[in-house]
Amino acid sequence: MKKNKEIEVHSEETSRNIKGQTYPVTELYIGKKQIGEVLHFGSKEFQSFADDEDLGTSKTLDLAIETIIRRWNLHEN
Repeated sequence: MKKNKEIEVHSEETSRNIKGQTYPVTELYIGKKQIGEVLHFGSKEFQSFADDEDLGTSKTLDLAIETIIRRWNLHEN
């Protein structure tokens, strides 16, 4: 039976200018590798991206982060 290993994910806050509008962005990293980012379009609109792939919109930051981690887990393991 394969043991689950714990992986530490950390985030960095930055901003991005899109079409003249500045949006907050949360970048997610495992080690030094960026696994995705979340654009904060509003109080209940968080757009998730991983490797330039649009993963969809979530209503909370936590759900958006979970989407990126699940996608990473499926493609990296």
